[in-house]
Amino acid sequence: MESEQTQVDRLAGHMVRTATQGGIELKTFYGPDDTSHLSYERDMGDPGEYPFLRGIYPEMYRNRLWLKSFIVSYATARETNEAFREYIANGMTDLRLLCDLPTQSGIDPDHPSAWNSMMCGGVATYALPVYEEMLEGLPLGEAVFELAHAGMSSFLYFYGLLVALMENRGMDIKRLRGNSINDPVRTKLVYGCPDFPTHVDRRICLDHIEFSVRNTPSWRPIAPNGVDPCQGGMDAVRELGGCLAVATAVMEDLGERGIDIDEYGPMVFSLDAESDFFETVAKFRLARKMWARIAREKFGAKTERAMHLKIGIRTSGLSLTHQKPLNNAARVTLQILSCVLGGVNSLDASSIDEAIGLPSPEARLFNLDAQHIITHEANVPLVADPLGGSYYLEWLTSKMESEVNAYLDEIAEQGGIFECLKSGWLNQLMESCRLKVQREKAEGTRLIIGVNSFRDEDDEEGPINEAIRDVAYKPPSVAMREEKVREVKRFRESRDMQRLLPLAGDLLRITREGANVQRAVIEAAKAGLTLGECVGIIRLGYGIDYDPFKQIEMPDFVRELIGG
Repeated sequence: MESEQTQVDRLAGHMVRTATQGGIELKTFYGPDDTSHLSYERDMGDPGEYPFLRGIYPEMYRNRLWLKSFIVSYATARETNEAFREYIANGMTDLRLLCDLPTQSGIDPDHPSAWNSMMCGGVATYALPVYEEMLEGLPLGEAVFELAHAGMSSFLYFYGLLVALMENRGMDIKRLRGNSINDPVRTKLVYGCPDFPTHVDRRICLDHIEFSVRNTPSWRPIAPNGVDPCQGGMDAVRELGGCLAVATAVMEDLGERGIDIDEYGPMVFSLDAESDFFETVAKFRLARKMWARIAREKFGAKTERAMHLKIGIRTSGLSLTHQKPLNNAARVTLQILSCVLGGVNSLDASSIDEAIGLPSPEARLFNLDAQHIITHEANVPLVADPLGGSYYLEWLTSKMESEVNAYLDEIAEQGGIFECLKSGWLNQLMESCRLKVQREKAEGTRLIIGVNSFRDEDDEEGPINEAIRDVAYKPPSVAMREEKVREVKRFRESRDMQRLLPLAGDLLRITREGANVQRAVIEAAKAGLTLGECVGIIRLGYGIDYDPFKQIEMPDFVRELIGG
């Protein structure tokens, strides 16, 4: 028998809200009068033409499909390598690299605080040999890589490992392709990463960008991140506004290092594909337009390349539910479609079983096949910006633009995005947005099918494919963790300290001098400096404790460096 709530759901027969998920109030329909203030040339333009609202390439997907990616990171480097090979064979074109949570916090597996989360959510990537095993046999000069970490030390160090691998193999590092989802505001706003304080994060970010621009020009060294703030509660307007504010602040900082926007080239944003279909499409189109205008009008960009914004997407993992998990197939497919209609450049689709456990191989292949079906059966990408000219979409895009500009004005009044982070204003805003979403769910004005509406009380989970049933996350055993700690200690004992010591000393000296540390990190990593040691030495260079958690003493060789 159906519950009273279920009967109400199915007999309602009308919408329960009149605003987008982000809170933009809507009329019943839109017509020519609603877009009469827009000029095609000024506000839209053809695909491939300024302001790039309709896409950064004239033919868009006809001759250049989006990159297909997802995070592939299992407990061990070997498992991850095998998965990469399998998914590349099935059409994945963008390899997202991740590590476990202790590594993202800037500590090694034998640190006391690493035990509980060691090898959870990714590989314990403490030194170069781990990358050598994880990327064995993969085409370093041809594949596109993304670093999808939380802490700023991760981008500095793991980009350094990629460069070190290529140089050790005698390869030209100019062939390295990909990007760092590198955002010093998101690092603290969402994750509170302890590796460095914000002023050090900010400089490390610039060091990484400066080195990359001048040595690996096909690597995009920063991607202001809206995905995680959005998952933390920020609505679409504040998600996009935050990315624009971070990108603007970083470009201003780079100007002080003599790098202008034409030398830097295209910007990359990492944005969320949420469940509100048209708002999501509008957000992607608007992001390109607003960045193009900032690039040209604020930073004086002279080349179209410097006005381009490339958009990398993570579909909304937060939208997925363990109740009625097959509903997630509809959610993910619609989110993928919004990305294609919005003209994104890289797409990382969440797996339909993510709310239950680690993605199953079947769910991974569904992600890729859904994109193949949208491409080759539905023929959606045959036309650039197929929704362009819709009265509703163009009005919504214009309305969002005014809302984002108002938010950027708020940030400016607070002293800029870094001051907003320092004061706690951003945290308060994100929490306020999160509570608003929770209130809407509780009041029934934001329906989550199978959770607060259209529930099947007799079968809470609904039908689950056998492959999905088997994905429950299994944390690594005590024996696996103990062996990982022994592995790290064996690695440290095997190093040539006569080679490592002067290179670690260079890193300390360069940090103290305020010079760019990226090359010093690369060379020290080649000699065996671990991530935790790298973080500790840079911290000492800033006059702060070696260990972010104040639980361990510095190693003897580091004490020797500082004369202690």
